[in-house]
Amino acid sequence: MSEPGVAIVGGGAAGLSAAIAAARLGAPVVVLETGTRVGRKILASGNGRCNLTNTAITPSAYNQPDFVAPVLEGYSCDVVLSFFGAMGLLTRADDEGRVYPVTGFAGSVLDVMRMECERLGVDVRYGFKAVAIREITDDATLEVRSEDGRTVRAAAVVVATGGGSLLGDLGHEIIDATPVLGPLRTQTGPIRGLSGVRVKCSASLLTEAGSSDSGRLIATERGEILFRDYGLSGIMIFDLSRYLEPGCVVSIDLFPDVDRPELVSVLEQRRDALAWRTAETFFAGMLHDRISRAILRAEGIAANAPVPALPCDVLAARLKDFRLEVTGRGDASQAQVTRGGASVAGFDPHTMASRCADGLFAAGEVLDVDGRSGGFNLHWAWASGIVAGQAGARWATTRGPERDVDSGMPK
Repeated sequence: MSEPGVAIVGGGAAGLSAAIAAARLGAPVVVLETGTRVGRKILASGNGRCNLTNTAITPSAYNQPDFVAPVLEGYSCDVVLSFFGAMGLLTRADDEGRVYPVTGFAGSVLDVMRMECERLGVDVRYGFKAVAIREITDDATLEVRSEDGRTVRAAAVVVATGGGSLLGDLGHEIIDATPVLGPLRTQTGPIRGLSGVRVKCSASLLTEAGSSDSGRLIATERGEILFRDYGLSGIMIFDLSRYLEPGCVVSIDLFPDVDRPELVSVLEQRRDALAWRTAETFFAGMLHDRISRAILRAEGIAANAPVPALPCDVLAARLKDFRLEVTGRGDASQAQVTRGGASVAGFDPHTMASRCADGLFAAGEVLDVDGRSGGFNLHWAWASGIVAGQAGARWATTRGPERDVDSGMPK
């Protein structure tokens, strides 16, 4: 390559988007990928179906709303879908706004991106584990060095790979990584015997663990909870996990559409109509039987207690506020994304350009940006990758030096 070029570190969602965007502007592009193939995480996303975006994309869905806002303003759900539509990908949205390829196969997303890279002449180098980036002051280029000593020089470099060490060495602040969008560990006594039970409800994350009535509300979600031996799982819990603080409780509302006074009334009518039952069967037809046993156990009510003696106000309170102390995050391997990486303060949100090094850009999970489950994180990868790729191409073709992107390493 005899003219200025763009080197993309990482061949994931953000990296491939950056490569396509840069190449479409005419810049020579090389993708430096650690593994033997690109897009592995794309194939695994959405349980193999690739939930690539969401119709409800908004800055408030991310931990850095002010930073992501300029990117999302230019790259909404419709714009990102047009980006893929131009490559031949057809999509559909489900009732909750999650967008998938019509094939229901994540490989379809990767296929069209790989073919577009080939059409545009993007050079993909495999087995290149980048360990350092340095500025070459005499010709204003950046040099990317691999673990085995190979190097690639380019007028612009887009870092689109996990971890922040490459950017940290160039002066960027790196936020320690924390797995988010995952299950929560809780006290297990109150949910003994519930593993595998799913229930539609709402749940809130509160401060002040151990308090029966108080606690500052941190976040509320609605959907389905999956009880596990160690605590709670399910998409709703994954989203709550993004807001976890030390000393939290989860408050589960099993009847979110009914306020507490109305629920008391419902239980009182039920008590009168089913007076012949015992406590063990009082909730039959209203609650999963294992959940009903957990509710009675939490209130110390014996299974054979007569229904007329049941305290409906107490039971209603428990049904509306079934609390569990959170003891920590669940298995990190189950977390969908990692919070942390390079602080967004070091980048221009309009171009993804570094404030520490000329010609350096970043996109995707390498930055301290994470969003809700449901396609929000992949949307950020695509959108930030496109912005970084375009900005990198403009830098390389209008401001970068006349320099060979390739240092001569074998393909």
